Formats: sequence, C-alpha cells, structure tokens
Amino acid sequence: MSGFTAAKQAYDLLKLIKESHDQAIISGAIGDLHGKITELQMLNAKLSGLYQSERDVAVKLREEKAKIEMFTVKAENYELHTTEGGSTVYRSKKPTGSTIPHHHLCTHCYSNSVISILQPGISTTKSAGYFVHYCPQCKNEYRMGKLPPVKPVSVRFPY
Repeated sequence: MSGFTAAKQAYDLLKLIKESHDQAIISGAIGDLHGKITELQMLNAKLSGLYQSERDVAVKLREEKAKIEMFTVKAENYELHTTEGGSTVYRSKKPTGSTIPHHHLCTHCYSNSVISILQPGISTTKSAGYFVHYCPQCKNEYRMGKLPPVKPVSVRFPY
C-alpha cells in the first residue's frame, strides 16, 4: 500500500505544481516530488526483486514436479520383495518377453525418490550364509540369495 500512497502523493504534487503560481510553493513541491519519485523507484526495485524470487521458486517447483513425475513413471516398474536373506527391497517387474533380468533397488533410496540399483558386495560379499549386495548411493547392505552349499573337501595325505 505504501507504493500506492507514494504514487497518489506524487500525483497530488504534480497537480499542485501545475495549478500553483507561487514559485516558492512550486520549488518546494518539486523537491517533494523528487523524493516521492525516488521512493517509488526504490519500491519498484524491491518489487522487482520479490518478483524474481517468486519466479525462481516457481522454476524450482516445476523442476521438482518433473522429477517426481519421472520417478513415479519409473516406480511403476517395481514391487516390494523380500529376499531369501530376509531383506526387503524393491524388485523389478519382469515384463512378458523381456530379456532384461530382475534387478533390485534400495528401499531407503526408493523412499527418497531415487532409483539406486543394488550391486554385489565388495567389502562384504557374504553374511550369515547369504550373498550381500549394497547400495552405491547410501551404502546400505542387503542379504540377498542363499550361498550354495559347500562340498566337503577331503584331503589325503600321501604318507
């Protein structure tokens, strides 16, 4: 409202300058008018900054919306799955006739709208009789399939 008030006061000063015949009143009104013009310019600059900030927020929101929509489209291809090791992961749905093997996603990253495919463990390859996979994004580890049974090795001593 201060912008409207300043504009109204500037308009009133212009009317005073136009209608007055006294040079002292005109000079005072011109000085006041310069002040009001400066005030309006400052308000305009502030308004411009606010407008730009709002545009930046709108752009960020549109980008975030696009990411969410893209994730939603990708997420339709996955379902919750419990592995043999008891870990809960997201597993790809295998479309009919597809040659792409199943793969698994990290549930933590999935809940944060990130698609992160689990990879075979590097530092921990097995745990409690199960293969271990890890998430390259958040480093969580998941027990997956059961280790194959180990055949006993018989060692014969030559003597």
